[in-house]
Amino acid sequence: MGKTQGAISTRKRTRWFYFAVAGLVAGGMVAVFVGWSGSGPPTGASRRRAPGDRYETLRPGQLPTYAMGNAKAEEAYRYAAANPEVLRHIPCYCGCGNIGHRHNGDCYVQERYADGRIEFTSHGAT
Repeated sequence: MGKTQGAISTRKRTRWFYFAVAGLVAGGMVAVFVGWSGSGPPTGASRRRAPGDRYETLRPGQLPTYAMGNAKAEEAYRYAAANPEVLRHIPCYCGCGNIGHRHNGDCYVQERYADGRIEFTSHGAT
């Protein structure tokens, strides 16, 4: 084996070493980010309750008392209860992200339970 071939072999090993180190660093950064950011967006149970908001847990088809008597509020809460998959894609602009709201649906519904009950929040009525 000549000097040229030995130098090429050394360069290949060095290059692979750098690729391996870069891969480990990138993998470590991803692991740190995932661990640091938690397990994902907050769920209804882990979102904070806004000071001053009222909460009512109701059966399907019922509306919270703070939405009653205002046709637009009733329509908004009825829509939020029936269409969570739509509101999940609409961002909220009221500044409620500091209490864990992820999208517009969180302004109306705090949590949905397996038995169909919905915990409404008065956040969307104010």
